[in-house]
Amino acid sequence: MMCVVTAFARGTPVLRLRRGAFLAAMLTVLGASLSGCAGTSGFSGGLFSTSKSESPYGAYLAGRHAASVNDNSEAAAFYDVALKDQPNDPIILERAFMAAVTAGDMKRAVPLAKRLVAIEPGQRMARLTLSLADVKNGNYAAARDEIAEAAPGPFTALVGVLASAWAAAGEGNKALALEKLGAFEGRAAFSLFRAYHEALMLEVLGDTAGAGKAYQEAMETSGGGSIRVIQAYASYLARNGRTDDARTLLESFLALSPEHPLAADELRQLNAGKTPPPLVTDAAEGVAEALYGLGSALATDTSSNLAELYLNLALYMRPDFDIARSLLAGTYEAQQRWADAIAAYGKVGKGTPLYMNARIQSALALDRLGKEAEAISVLERLAKDDPKAVEPHVAMGDIYRAKEKYAEAAVQYDRAIALSGEPDERDWTLYYARGICAERLGEWEKAEADLTLALELSDEHPLVLNYLGYSWIEQHHRLDEALAMIEKAVERRPNDGFIVDSLGWARYRLGEYDLAVRYLERAAELQPGDPTINEHLGDALWKVGRKIEARFQWRHALALEPEKKREDILRTKLDFGLEAGESAEKAENEKTAPAPAGS
Repeated sequence: MMCVVTAFARGTPVLRLRRGAFLAAMLTVLGASLSGCAGTSGFSGGLFSTSKSESPYGAYLAGRHAASVNDNSEAAAFYDVALKDQPNDPIILERAFMAAVTAGDMKRAVPLAKRLVAIEPGQRMARLTLSLADVKNGNYAAARDEIAEAAPGPFTALVGVLASAWAAAGEGNKALALEKLGAFEGRAAFSLFRAYHEALMLEVLGDTAGAGKAYQEAMETSGGGSIRVIQAYASYLARNGRTDDARTLLESFLALSPEHPLAADELRQLNAGKTPPPLVTDAAEGVAEALYGLGSALATDTSSNLAELYLNLALYMRPDFDIARSLLAGTYEAQQRWADAIAAYGKVGKGTPLYMNARIQSALALDRLGKEAEAISVLERLAKDDPKAVEPHVAMGDIYRAKEKYAEAAVQYDRAIALSGEPDERDWTLYYARGICAERLGEWEKAEADLTLALELSDEHPLVLNYLGYSWIEQHHRLDEALAMIEKAVERRPNDGFIVDSLGWARYRLGEYDLAVRYLERAAELQPGDPTINEHLGDALWKVGRKIEARFQWRHALALEPEKKREDILRTKLDFGLEAGESAEKAENEKTAPAPAGS
C-alpha cells in the first residue's frame, strides 16, 4: 500500500489514504525522538533458536542480531535469557521491551515496561505503553499520570497529547479533553489531525453539534481525500438523519477512488437501508485511531520499525482494527517479509470489506515465497466464493504472466474481462495485460486489438505507448508512428529505463546508430540490471564500430541470466559477431513462428 495494500491490476489502489501535511512533520519529529529503538530492515522468520544453555552475553548479542533482521519475537526471547542473569540491566531491559512491543507481544511488553520505568522513570515509550494499558482497562486517570511522568520531548507533544486527551474523554471530561487537544492549536501541520480527533471525541462525549463542526473542519482541511474522515463523517451524517448527504459524500469520494472497499461498503450499507456505526465508540478505540494515524505517517519509512511498532500498539488497543492490520501487513511486504505479511493478512476478518484484498495479498506473498500452487489455490477459492469478483482472476493472471505462462494468464484475463462488462477507463490494465500475453504467444492480431483499446482507455498511458510502439518496431511495422509513440512515452517518463531503451531501439531499427547508442547508454544507466537493454546497447555499439565495448555489453547481458533463447544468441554474437547472431535469431524465429491458420 504503501499503499497500504498493493494496487489491483485494474489500476485502483485498494487503500490509498490521504495523510495531509501534518504527517510529514510527524515523521520528522517521531523519527528524531525514537531513532535507534528498532532494528534495521531485513528478512524475518525463524532464523534463530533460543537455548537455556545460551550465555547471557551470547543471548544479548543474538537478540541484537535477531532485532536487526526484524525477527523481534526471537529477539525478545533471547533478551529474556539475558535478563535472567542481568534482570535490572537498563540496556537489556529497554531492548527486550522494544523488541516485544515492536512484535506486538503486549503480554511481554507491559511487564517489561513496568520494570523499565522503575529503573528509568522518564522512559517515554514505556510510559506510553503503560498509559495504553490503563486506557484499555478504563483506568483513565492513571493513564494521564503515566504520560505526565514521561520525560519531556517530541513524544509528549504528540503521542502523549493524544493519549491524554482520549483518557480525559474516557472519563467524560470534555473540557480537559479539548484542553489537551489545544496543544495543536496554531500548528498548521497538525490541523487535520486535531480536527479529526476532536470530532471523534465530541461524538463519544455526546456533543453532536460540536462534532459536526469539527467534522466539517476536518473535511475542509483534508480536501475530501482522507478515507478515515470520509467514513467517520458519512456515518455521522447518516446517524443524524442526513442519509442523502452521507450518500453524496461517499459517491464523491468513490468518483475519485473507484471501488475503494471501505467507502464502497459504507455506501452499500446506506443503500440497503442500514446505518453505518461510528468509527470510534470509546477511548480505547480513539487511541487506536491515533496510533493508526501515526503508523500510517511512518509507513513509507522502511528503514526503521516505527510504523510496525505503532500499528501493533493500535491493534493492542483494538484487535479487530482491520485497516491497521492491512497496513501492518503492507509494511512487512515493503520489507519483503512475506511470511509476516501472510500472518498479518490472515487475521483480517472474513466478511469484512478488506478480506478479499487481504486474501489476494496473501496469495501474492505466497507466490513470492515460491509457493505458486498454494497461491493459486487461495485465489481459486476466492473466485469460487465470489463468482462475480474480478480481482482473483486478475491476480492469477498476474502470477502466471510473471512466470511467462502466457496461455494460463490469458485465460484468467479473459475471465476478468468477461466479468467486467463494457470496457471503461478502469479496465485498461486488463486489456494491456491480455495484449502482452497474446503478443508473447505470437497472436499479434489479438494483441494489437487489446493494446490499441488499452491505449484508448488509458488516455495513452506511457506503458501502453511503449509496448505497442516497441512491438511495431520489432516487426518493422509503422515505424514513424511507433517512434512518435515512444517519444511521447519518454516525455512522460524520462527516467524509465525500459521506455528509454525502446526509443533507442527504435532509432536502431531506423538505422540511426549513433543516436541509438546515446539513448541506449542512458537506458543502461537507468536500468543496469536488465539483460535486454544491455544486449541492445551491445548491438548498437557494434554498429558504430565499438566492437570491444559491444562484446563487453553482451557478456554483461549474458551474466544477467536472460531467457534461454537469448543466451544462445548472445553466445553466437560473442563468438562470431553481430551478423552471425542476427542470422541465428532469424532462424530461431522462423523455427518457433506459429503455423499458418488451417495448416
